[in-house]
Amino acid sequence: MPTSSFDTFFACTIIVAVALISMAFLSSTIQTRIASTQDINKDSYLKAIADHILTNPGSPADWGTKNASPVDFGLAKSNSNNAYELDIDKISRLNSLNNFSISYPELSNAAKLDIALGIKVSQLMTVNVLQSSNSTTGSNTIFTFQVSTNIDSKPTSANLHCYVAADAYLTAINASIPDTGVGQVTLQIPTAETDNALLVTFARSSIDDRITSYAIYNFADSAQESTPSSTELDLSPLDYTLSLNDSMPNLTIQNGYVFSYSYPQPLPSIGGSPLVIPKLIDQSPMVLLVCGFNGTSHFQEWTAYPQVPLKIGATFEGSEQNIFSYVVTINSVLYRLDLSLGDLPR
Repeated sequence: MPTSSFDTFFACTIIVAVALISMAFLSSTIQTRIASTQDINKDSYLKAIADHILTNPGSPADWGTKNASPVDFGLAKSNSNNAYELDIDKISRLNSLNNFSISYPELSNAAKLDIALGIKVSQLMTVNVLQSSNSTTGSNTIFTFQVSTNIDSKPTSANLHCYVAADAYLTAINASIPDTGVGQVTLQIPTAETDNALLVTFARSSIDDRITSYAIYNFADSAQESTPSSTELDLSPLDYTLSLNDSMPNLTIQNGYVFSYSYPQPLPSIGGSPLVIPKLIDQSPMVLLVCGFNGTSHFQEWTAYPQVPLKIGATFEGSEQNIFSYVVTINSVLYRLDLSLGDLPR
């Protein structure tokens, strides 16, 4: 049967339409692949920047031990053979509570980046201390605490070493936390000392000794402290010395301690600043405590070494934030570090 001109025109129209649709689909697919490749390239580029900051010691390589801004920003421990092993003093200088801290503009300038940068360091295992009861018997008060431990919000078992420090009073208590992630600690201290007492709790994960965290409970405030409630002494650890402001009138420094998971130890040369911090052979953060009198009022002030938790950098409000998470080592202890970078300039 002969084909009409209309049928031929209709068939050609369908062929052209199909071709146009195919070309549009192909173009869309190519654009999607290009965009996807650009995203992959961007992520790879930003990841390379983050890796460089964590594996490069910066310049000078020992900038963490000096009260000066780095010329080139890097957090790695100098001459380390381990990946993502960071310098204890470089990390401490990122904490605004340190008297020798560097500012975000100094950090950004040394990093030589034209994009936003943020750094957050936290303990790998979270420790929560909550007072559940107390009772007074004679001149002593008995306290019971619920202590919970978790990693990435999942309960984990741990061993606990706890210390109560109050004026010249010091005692230690050991306990354990089962797989449920919740345990109890019961302790007894002189009632007259409770207003000046701190409970220093160290938890060591049963799966890895390098996962060791600390928590501070202030009896006077009946609350756990993530940062010191008092900073009058400006306690600043750097290069295994502890600087403090001991020039206030009527101030008398009485004693000081360095606590780790395994044991407490007095701070030597307590009569002057800076104080020497002993280099303990222990896979543990250190908690430094200084006690004294301001006039007739007793006080205790603490800080951690390294000074974790900490957060420095851009807020990323209303802007893109690319987060790269790492497990890093600082003084043989594992920590979590989140490094944030802004979007690349167009």
